[in-house]
Amino acid sequence: MNSQPENKLDVLQSLMVHDILVKRKSILDQFRKGLSTLGLLKEMERNPQLFEECFVHKGKVTQESVANCLHFDDSEDADSERVFQMLQSFVRNASVQDLEDLLKFITGSHTSSSATLPYRVSVSCHESDSFFASCCLLQLKLPKYFTSYAEFELALRVVLEGKGSSFTTA
Repeated sequence: MNSQPENKLDVLQSLMVHDILVKRKSILDQFRKGLSTLGLLKEMERNPQLFEECFVHKGKVTQESVANCLHFDDSEDADSERVFQMLQSFVRNASVQDLEDLLKFITGSHTSSSATLPYRVSVSCHESDSFFASCCLLQLKLPKYFTSYAEFELALRVVLEGKGSSFTTA
């Protein structure tokens, strides 16, 4: 009978659920109770937009703040270095909307905040024709081969506008 491995898995899963969810939920429940005691919770539920700035960071997005989020992997490959320079040029010349779209694609958030402190987003190149971003790992993987900056910019804009089919931003 193979019930022993299942039991170990159940114990491990229970420990993970406790550590990840239960411990944090009790803290949040206490916080809600405190807000409720003050009568603030009802007001927050009625008008969440009034209290959003207390709970959601809304730092100003600038070319510098986005550039400071990016950490480029060491590469001896000339193609990768050229693509890194293209991304840096894009960030330097981008509008605030473009920067917010880029951050949304990479991090899931359209603001640069403590989640994207300097050099927290790892940027690398890979031999593919797709852009890839992992919000959980804060990674951006760029296609390695572009013949020009115009080609790179067009491809990146298609990705940021959500018109491509080989990626998701949700």
